[in-house]
Amino acid sequence: MITFNYQKEKSQIGLVYRPVADVILEVDNFKVEVPMYIDSGADITLIPFRFGRALGFKQDSNEIMEMRGISGSGVPYMLKKVRIILKDIELEARIAWALIEDVPLLLGRMDIFTLFRITFDEAEKIVEFENVQKIKN
Repeated sequence: MITFNYQKEKSQIGLVYRPVADVILEVDNFKVEVPMYIDSGADITLIPFRFGRALGFKQDSNEIMEMRGISGSGVPYMLKKVRIILKDIELEARIAWALIEDVPLLLGRMDIFTLFRITFDEAEKIVEFENVQKIKN
């Protein structure tokens, strides 16, 4: 079982608690640990433009797609593959590399959520990832 704590943050509505995972992203043996919002409403994991550049991603105009979120405005992105490490579990996942800066780091469902039974415990302010696919550590 992997457990992540909620993080207290200021918002326009006051103090809120948000589920955050400390995630290691690895591309070509370069690893970086970042906090990501655990977002059950996000279809795919999302990273901003400069962060993707730091991971070594290159733009190719033939691969650009567009996603729409709750705001309705389109966000250009490219689909990339990375190794994601959650505590001691490693997995390969597709992520959306946004070609703009103004997006949060999100841990989305594609290639990740189906491997776990995930419990958002609002009362305790934790998220638990139970490894149901028996991913090797």
